[in-house]
Amino acid sequence: MTSPLSTTRRAFTLMLGSALAGGVAACGLSGTGGRAITFRMGLRTALAPGETVPGEFTTDTGWRVRLSSGLMVLGPIYLFENASPLQARAAARVHEGASFSGGGSPSQARAGASRLSRRLGEWLLPAAHAHEGDFFSGGRVLGEWDREVVFDLMAGGGEARVLGRSPGIAGMARSFSMLLQPPSKALGAEAAPLNGHSVVLEGTAFRQEQRVPFRVTMDFPPPLELQRVDFVPIEVELDDEGLFVVEVQPHRWFEGAHFDRLTVLPGGATVDVTPETQVHRALSVNVRRHTAFAGTWEPAYDSREPGAGGGHGARDTTPELPDRDS
Repeated sequence: MTSPLSTTRRAFTLMLGSALAGGVAACGLSGTGGRAITFRMGLRTALAPGETVPGEFTTDTGWRVRLSSGLMVLGPIYLFENASPLQARAAARVHEGASFSGGGSPSQARAGASRLSRRLGEWLLPAAHAHEGDFFSGGRVLGEWDREVVFDLMAGGGEARVLGRSPGIAGMARSFSMLLQPPSKALGAEAAPLNGHSVVLEGTAFRQEQRVPFRVTMDFPPPLELQRVDFVPIEVELDDEGLFVVEVQPHRWFEGAHFDRLTVLPGGATVDVTPETQVHRALSVNVRRHTAFAGTWEPAYDSREPGAGGGHGARDTTPELPDRDS
């Protein structure tokens, strides 16, 4: 078996794309399982709880953040039949932490602290989930968007940007995974503002009398395991012409970010958040966690009617099935 660390992006795409094609063929031949469908794939920036404007939120460290611009490259995107194992792992770790804080002998406390520290490290650091004979343990691929796209986090006014139609298999999808990566040449001029970066964010952080204008770039080069966002939990019933929306959640990216640890420049100049800073490290970890994104499903809608098919509306920017060989 090829080592997961040597798996290329193209091999990853071909492998999971083949899994979807095989699943569709199996359904058609056996007469069991879901039927072949075509659904729509979209992107949207999620609102933070209690907020009405995308890109505005208050962090867990007490900073009020207002993004002024945000661009990123994401995709391919794959929807799986199996539930995310990370939910159970997170719940187990919370229970373990609670047990540790409940007392016991000094030796038990030291052992509990060691386990908790080890588990916390595993939780915070992106991990590979490859298994023998199954690159993901997500099970059958039920749907895909097989290419990368440039997404403007601040565009759309809360509406979904519809990328186009995707092949799939009718049924319950319980998790999805995707890649974050540098822009490829195939994206052309659309990716020029990224200047080769995977993510570019600009904004201002406020807390009491403190004001920190900032700009941060993030890069996610190979290996593939450091580009993957695995097992985002969902529970959607895929069907013909519905819309699956990947929701980008920038308010979750800034968890644990301490803007007071940045060096504020004279005259209120923009601070370049570099990789050695605490804020950059927090972002780099958080953006690859399964909590950084979410997924929603909107049943079949008529794309000729603006806002139809979902409470947030959708902008169908690609009405025809994209050329999968481009």
